[in-house]
Amino acid sequence: MFCSNCGKKLADDAAFCEECGAKVERSMGEQSASPGGSPSDRKENANVAAKQLLSFVQQNRKAVLIAAGILAVIVAVAIFIATRPLTVRLDDYVTVEFTGYNTAGTASYNFDREKFCSDYAGKIDYQGTDPEYAFLDGQTLCEMLLEHIDGDLQESTGLSNGEEVAFIWDCENDIARENFDVKLSYSDLTFTVEGLKDAKVVSPLEQVELAYEGIAPHGEAVLVNQIDEAYVNDLQFEIEPSTGLSNGDTITITLPQAETEDGRLYFLNTYGVTFAATERIITVEGLEIYASALSEVTEEALEEMKARGEDAMCAEAARRWDEEVSLDGVSYLGSYFLNAKDPDETNERNFLYLVFEVQSSVNYPEDGARGSVTYYYPVRFENLIVRPDGTISIDLDEYRTSGNSFRIEIEGERTHYLYYNGYTTMDDMFRELVASNMDRYTYETDITG
Repeated sequence: MFCSNCGKKLADDAAFCEECGAKVERSMGEQSASPGGSPSDRKENANVAAKQLLSFVQQNRKAVLIAAGILAVIVAVAIFIATRPLTVRLDDYVTVEFTGYNTAGTASYNFDREKFCSDYAGKIDYQGTDPEYAFLDGQTLCEMLLEHIDGDLQESTGLSNGEEVAFIWDCENDIARENFDVKLSYSDLTFTVEGLKDAKVVSPLEQVELAYEGIAPHGEAVLVNQIDEAYVNDLQFEIEPSTGLSNGDTITITLPQAETEDGRLYFLNTYGVTFAATERIITVEGLEIYASALSEVTEEALEEMKARGEDAMCAEAARRWDEEVSLDGVSYLGSYFLNAKDPDETNERNFLYLVFEVQSSVNYPEDGARGSVTYYYPVRFENLIVRPDGTISIDLDEYRTSGNSFRIEIEGERTHYLYYNGYTTMDDMFRELVASNMDRYTYETDITG
């Protein structure tokens, strides 16, 4: 007879295998003819089996002890597993999404409650003392446990690609253990910011232009905006200073909205743009200016004024002189240029007096009265303006002729008295037109002699 477990040959009456200790299973044919046997036979058989088992244990004492130890460990592990709390891993259910533009990105997290309950519903038992919760279903218990699980991102705005964002848990571990026999397993998480869009860098200050109006030193700057982009509709340009300008002054154009963090974020998140610069300094040029020197009066402008002055002289003679008085000649001698010392104190920034020498003769044949007169006739133009191209702007219709007059006597059979507008001497004219204004004006002249 052989052991059915290890194949060891056995004695015919063996109850246990001496090699492996397995109980000997006998087939029907191997059983004794009298299974029951007499009491004395059964007692004898039992004694034999006991002796064989004792012999096996004595021979295999170390193996038996090891097996008993393993069995004890298995039982202890089984008891530990059966009684330990359910470990719930939270980290697996957290995801973070990054949206927006680089340097102004936003992070948002999501805890997948649906998947969490799918994984743990039915495994969570209520261990609390409130009897109303004792018969709740697994889904409801899972939702109740989630009320004690929380966390948040340490930073969620103003993010840039490549930065790290931490997710910090804030869970009620004691309640989870006491009420649901659950051990919460988690660790603070770190996520790298990625996928934020790059903003379009725009330079509106370089695209706008300034137009200048008025005359220095009272020029004005006006913004000319030709940018056809949506973000410009919300953009403000600030010009400082914008009035009281002269050529060579500096103007600062700024974008006050874009200089604040809130404004920067508004344009970034609304239009996807960021500004290359928020300030630009421009030097004023191209303003018209009042002429301040005789050298600025161009030859072309001078010829136009001389022609208008001669016409004015001739027109006056035609209107006022008798037919016995003739205009024999008009000669241009030169000019006096007066420039205001304090331009803000007067409306006449400059004067240009054109001086003409006039020859006139008188003939009253019936009285035998004849004579000739030479005098000086000024024509004044004021507020001459120099354009950016150097030409002179002047209103030729705005001029003044001499306000001074003098009387002459022509002797004949009777004396004739005639009145002329002008001055009999250059000194008289200079004294009244120039010298009397030297407290407020400087002067130049190109008259010689």
